[in-house]
Amino acid sequence: MDAVLANSASEEALVVTASGYDQLCADLETLRTDARREMSENLREAREDGHLAVNPALFELLEDQAQLERRIAILEGQLAAAQIVTPAANGHAEIGSCVRVRDLAVGEIAEYELVGLIESDVGNGRVSVGAPVGRALVGRAAGEVVEVETPRGTLAYEILSVRAFGRPPSTSRRAA
Repeated sequence: MDAVLANSASEEALVVTASGYDQLCADLETLRTDARREMSENLREAREDGHLAVNPALFELLEDQAQLERRIAILEGQLAAAQIVTPAANGHAEIGSCVRVRDLAVGEIAEYELVGLIESDVGNGRVSVGAPVGRALVGRAAGEVVEVETPRGTLAYEILSVRAFGRPPSTSRRAA
C-alpha cells in the first residue's frame, strides 16, 4: 500500500489525523475483545456439532477466525507505523483540514475532511489525500478553483474555506 507522507514523516510512516488514530485504536480494541469473544462462542457451539470433516459450519468459522486475526494484525501494523499529523494554520488544505467546496457545475456545497489513506470514510465526508478529490485539494486555499479527474468525468470545485478539524468556520471566509 502506498503511503502519503507528511514532509517530516519517515518513509515507513502512514500519516493519520489524531481523530483517525483514536478511531483506529477503538476499532482494534473492539476486534480484540468483542469480535474475538463472539468468534470464540460461535466456535464452541459449532464444535459441539461434530468434527471438522463433517461440519462445514465449523470450517467456515475457522476461516472467519483467520480473517479476523489477519484484520487485527494489519490494524496493529498500521497503528505501529502511523504518524499523527496536525495541520498548519496557514489556510492551505492538508491532512487534518476541513475543506468546504462548491461544485461549479451544480452549485452544491460539500465539506470534506482530508485524512490519511487508512482512515478514509467517503460516506461520512472523510476523503483520503490519495483519492482524486483529496489530491486536488491538498495545498490549495480558499478562493482557488480546482479540477478533479474522476471516473465520472472532470469536476470543478471552488474552495470556499479551509480550516483545521474542530475549529469553527470563520465568518470572514464563509460563502454567501
